[in-house]
Amino acid sequence: MRHGGLIDLVLRMKSSEGIALIMVLWVIAILSVVAMEFCFAMRTEVHITNNYKDEFQLYAMAEGGVQRTILELIYKHDSRVQQLRAQILEKVPEDKKEWVADGRPYLIPFDQGTCEIKVVSEAGKVNINVVSESMLRKIIDQLGWEQETRDIVVDSILDWRDPNDFHRVNGAEEEYYQSLKEPYHCKNGNLDSVEELLLVRGVTPDLFYGKKELKKEGEEEEKADRVGLQDLFSIYSTGEQVDINSATPLVLKFVLGIPTEVSQQVVKAREEKIFKDLTDLEQRVPEIKPFINKNFLFRPFLAYYTIESRAKFQEEGAVRSLKAIVKIDPKEKEGYKIIQWTDSLIES
Repeated sequence: MRHGGLIDLVLRMKSSEGIALIMVLWVIAILSVVAMEFCFAMRTEVHITNNYKDEFQLYAMAEGGVQRTILELIYKHDSRVQQLRAQILEKVPEDKKEWVADGRPYLIPFDQGTCEIKVVSEAGKVNINVVSESMLRKIIDQLGWEQETRDIVVDSILDWRDPNDFHRVNGAEEEYYQSLKEPYHCKNGNLDSVEELLLVRGVTPDLFYGKKELKKEGEEEEKADRVGLQDLFSIYSTGEQVDINSATPLVLKFVLGIPTEVSQQVVKAREEKIFKDLTDLEQRVPEIKPFINKNFLFRPFLAYYTIESRAKFQEEGAVRSLKAIVKIDPKEKEGYKIIQWTDSLIES
């Protein structure tokens, strides 16, 4: 009996040790899971912090690009700066010359990366609130849209901005917009921004921002011009007349009907010196004579500009974009006024 009791005691002790070992293993497993979860959480926090830092830096770079552009535009409208530049024009280095507001890119270097700036004078566009029906049809035709789409868009834009509720054959008034899944009212007045066109019947994102297309030339593919209504129209320009000194190549082609080869000559000639009048234009670019029309305007006093700023780091990665419409006005305390600010852009 004493021998059997001793065996039972030993077995019970071994059983207790086994249970304790299992408990220890479970505790170790649980602690391992907790530690791994903690490490994963910390890694996630580090990534979030780094992403936030990168986003903040990119935004600061893009905003800095906008502020630098505003400074250039203030100089552009300062008569004293213009007189000084006229006196030393031939001695001014390339990177110190006056910025041209026709959509060409300018690069601003930063320690972390670069910022690409495009600035466009609103004087180089057509005013959507006063453009005639015939010119509106002509422009949308030039964009390559089929007749049915053109007719719907033209009539709907005219219905949107006119003060009455009588819709044109292919247009739309209050009844149409109230029948939509998410109804809203027809404006029956001037547009307050070009982006308001996206509310008009028939104006799709492709028509407004431009189609993303590839065109083939020989065996190579290259990106085609992405041109939409936003590139050609404004609410700040003087009317149907376009400033030949600041019109973008897209406006020269799709609004004024100037072929690409001739518009390139126009752009090159005005880089050296702006065109004073029609005679000056004809003398310096004789090839433009067949395309001259009443919609040419020369250096109007219009101080509205659209600025697009895109910042990126030196290595490939995220891009932060900003868009601002500014008015250069000496009466303002800072010399300018922000009319519109957009924190992100539709990328091409």
